[in-house]
Amino acid sequence: FHFVPYELQWQPTHKDRDMKVYGELFTSTAFLEAHQELQDSPPTLGCSLPRVVAVLMFWSDSTQLTQFGSAKLWPLYVFFGNKSKYRRCQPSNHSCSHTAYFQVLPDEFKDFLTEQFGGKYPGEVLLTHCNREFFHEQWKKLLDDDFIEAYKHGMAIMCCDGIKRRFYPQIFTYSANYPEKVLIASIRNLGVCPCPRCTIPMMEVPNMGTRQDMLQRQQLSCVDDFARQKRDNYAVNTPQVEALLRDESLVPVSNAFSDRLCALGFNFFLMLVVDLLHEFEL
Repeated sequence: FHFVPYELQWQPTHKDRDMKVYGELFTSTAFLEAHQELQDSPPTLGCSLPRVVAVLMFWSDSTQLTQFGSAKLWPLYVFFGNKSKYRRCQPSNHSCSHTAYFQVLPDEFKDFLTEQFGGKYPGEVLLTHCNREFFHEQWKKLLDDDFIEAYKHGMAIMCCDGIKRRFYPQIFTYSANYPEKVLIASIRNLGVCPCPRCTIPMMEVPNMGTRQDMLQRQQLSCVDDFARQKRDNYAVNTPQVEALLRDESLVPVSNAFSDRLCALGFNFFLMLVVDLLHEFEL
């Protein structure tokens, strides 16, 4: 378990300068910057313990349990990025923790909606909206006040080397397939701007991998801020909402990560890392 990140360099014999090695999260620029930012911040009042960034890496994937039937589970897993990927991938190390199992709205919910609307089913738009809200309400339960307290002030833990340290949990990555990334990022599935990390329009997707594309990814990267959290109290399927959100493929959902962590400087779009295992679905 790496308490302090470091930069790994390689000096090839045919080069006159070192090359940065990319491989582990604890040697990444993101970890180095987060660690330095934590060390530069004011310590918790009256605490002189060494401060450590506890890197959280989430995975979730709705899973069909049987070949025949509809039995499903939707587990959420978490790893610590402070550990080597070579240890994380070994089941015998028990590095993976089941954090939660997400629920979905039951079929009876349609009957409930029909009853609430005087016997007339309101349509799939409202049901889709309710499913999105239900997912993020479950995440709000996970990102509870205890988590926010630890996020801001850390947790004092006695480590196995006999040194007591204060750990600050931070979410670095969230890996999921594209439909789940759409749900997490509160965007439309294959909408005008299909990427959960930037607002590059669909018509420019064929430019992927070009120099212009790499530049646009930076210029058009999504940023979560208070302006994005604007609420105008319109119904979810009104023309006003469509005009407000369509250009960036957003959907009218109370995003759990935005509501709970935006005030602490967390940009949840950055945690949706590019995952080659899942991106082939597109």
